[in-house]
Amino acid sequence: MTMSRLPAARPAFALSSPRGNWRLIALLAAYPFLFKLAHFMASPWGGSHFFSLWYPAAGVRLALLWHVGARWTPLVVAEECLIQLLSGVIDSASPELFNHIWGVARAPLAYGVMIGAVRWVERRSRSELALPPMPFGLAAILSPTLAAFLAGLWEWLWPSVTPDLSTQPFATTIAAFLVGDLLGVLLVAPALLWLLGRVGDREAVALPSGARCAEGAIILGLGWVLAAALAKVEPDISMTPVLLCATWVGLRCGRSGAWVAIILSAAIILPWSASLLSTPTRFALHMGLAAVAMSAYLAASFAEAQVRARQDIARRDRILFQAERLKTLRAMSVAIIHEISQPLSTLAIETRHMAVLSRDEAPDLAEMRQSADLIERKATLLADMVRRLRRFGGRAVDEPSAIPLDRLVQDCLGIAAAEARRHNCRLRFDDTAPSPLVQGHEIELTQVLLNLIRNAMTAAPGADIVIGIHMSGNDAVVHIANPLRDAVPDHGGMGVGLLVARAIVEAHGGRLERVILDGGVQHSVRLPVAEAAHG
Repeated sequence: MTMSRLPAARPAFALSSPRGNWRLIALLAAYPFLFKLAHFMASPWGGSHFFSLWYPAAGVRLALLWHVGARWTPLVVAEECLIQLLSGVIDSASPELFNHIWGVARAPLAYGVMIGAVRWVERRSRSELALPPMPFGLAAILSPTLAAFLAGLWEWLWPSVTPDLSTQPFATTIAAFLVGDLLGVLLVAPALLWLLGRVGDREAVALPSGARCAEGAIILGLGWVLAAALAKVEPDISMTPVLLCATWVGLRCGRSGAWVAIILSAAIILPWSASLLSTPTRFALHMGLAAVAMSAYLAASFAEAQVRARQDIARRDRILFQAERLKTLRAMSVAIIHEISQPLSTLAIETRHMAVLSRDEAPDLAEMRQSADLIERKATLLADMVRRLRRFGGRAVDEPSAIPLDRLVQDCLGIAAAEARRHNCRLRFDDTAPSPLVQGHEIELTQVLLNLIRNAMTAAPGADIVIGIHMSGNDAVVHIANPLRDAVPDHGGMGVGLLVARAIVEAHGGRLERVILDGGVQHSVRLPVAEAAHG
């Protein structure tokens, strides 16, 4: 049995709020107009054999597909073709109508294919390339490259649409398409995605420190001084110092610093190149600017990915440290039960003895005092034992902090992946789910989600386990659903896992809920959204 046989459960598994659905509809509806507006922005930099030396429409396209997902590529293709038909770019009466339509459709198709491939690698790979923000950096470089290669190949083999390009070398034809798309993507897409992230309450991009900003400004300024001196001798290679300095800025200041370096470089090159009459010089300058953008952004993405990897390793170390303590506690439990049972037996015996003595008309006070002293010693022993146990097992190893729920779920899925393979289960999580922030102890909340995921796999071996995130008022909800089995083998648990999980969730101001669905069961962890998520 799979979750597809649970029709009544589907509404409960929704991964986005109604507000998110309306935002998606609004973005898709506004896209054709934003795409056309970006075309007008590029017109001053158009030239012979080039659609534009700066093509911001490509940045709008990539930002939309990265935000909403590659599955919307067919709709984006249809919208671009429609807006180009309505604006007269595609002549509906032309005998080359198919070639014109394909000339418009091939770029969004290439972007959708590449974004889908990068997302697939991001979900399934454990290499450095799958660590955020490297996937976006790769998509921002590879999507324009694939689109330019398809465009150059088509124009070279079937030159009827753009005859002038057939006289150019194949590599030059590809470069003609690549330069504009790269500049458009790396100048426009990060800003749009940052804006969409702020609207969508997602994690903000980290800003470099003041010292790093000052260092980046000095290095980039030095690069431009050298570039200005070199431009008087050989303009075609004048961007080389800026390339090296912008790469350094990306490594030291991250994506925000790299994007500022790219914007400043474009603000210098684009107005200057627009006034030049020499197409080769303009092309060389824009190739240099494209190289600056690619190098700086990839370097920044790699640097942030390494920081993220170190943070993930530290977080996993804390989780493993806590897990080792819990494992030790489990091993100690038998001995502890034995140690506790003896004083408890003594307390019970002495208490009954004192009760018998108290019913005597002339009780032996010395004997009662002796029993009372024994009871006090055993009670003190038990209290000390419990206090030491609580100090060992209950000490927090992390401080409360604002935690992105999607990252917390992804960490749990990574930890549970090997166990899922043993149970022949498939863990399904939509990476486009909302990412609210919750305040709490990361290790404790990780233990709660891991416990629920493991319980779901144990209850339904061989089935799909559906994990999702949605908003409910001011609460963020993580739900874990699995089908019900008629007979589930007893795995020897004591049944206290859910009690511990419920206590942890309630200590965070939330609730742990269980709902029986048509053929399935769903556990939901409801937590209040952190104040930082509202700002």
